[in-house]
Amino acid sequence: MKSLLLLPLGVSSVSAAVFTVGVGKDENTGHKGIGFDPSVIYPVAGDEIVFEFRSGQHSVVQSSYEKPCTPKDDGFDTGVQTVPDSTPVDANGLPTVTLSVSDTQPMWFFDQAAGTCQQGGVLAVNPAGTQTPAGFKENAANQLESETVVSTDSSSSSNSGSSSSTSPTTTATSPAGVIASSAATSPCSTPFLTSACAAFLGLSVVLAWN
Repeated sequence: MKSLLLLPLGVSSVSAAVFTVGVGKDENTGHKGIGFDPSVIYPVAGDEIVFEFRSGQHSVVQSSYEKPCTPKDDGFDTGVQTVPDSTPVDANGLPTVTLSVSDTQPMWFFDQAAGTCQQGGVLAVNPAGTQTPAGFKENAANQLESETVVSTDSSSSSNSGSSSSTSPTTTATSPAGVIASSAATSPCSTPFLTSACAAFLGLSVVLAWN
């Protein structure tokens, strides 16, 4: 999904585009599945890529064309994002991580936490020349299992898809100068846990008073 941010006439600035990429969403069916939707995008400097995470455990990790399923040293990594399996594919309030693009150099990513790289869970950003999206997927399929790394990062963001409140957005900068920000809903904001959280807080107040 691509949207444009347009400025009024007379403002001397280039419009920036936002590329929304579904993680854990089949680009052919639009349903939850393996890979990215879309799996190939062409942003330019100043554009943003918004990774939107579907149900299950997913993480977007930068790699290389030659080794699609191996994390790149000091590369971009969203961390593991966890979404309940019952969450609809296009629910509101899905966890997102935003990456700001600084140039048009090719970038390569895979879904590390889901472990689907060799099955086609890869994303090509600005592929060029002989480094094609098809070649990238082929390299992923052919990469030896011993060369792949599965993330065991326990930090994750849970989202029921029904809450409108979110935790504060965090921002980090990678060594390559790419800015990433993430946002996810607070667990206590979900309808199921609201009463439990309130009861816990009330108990804490009583104990503190005594």
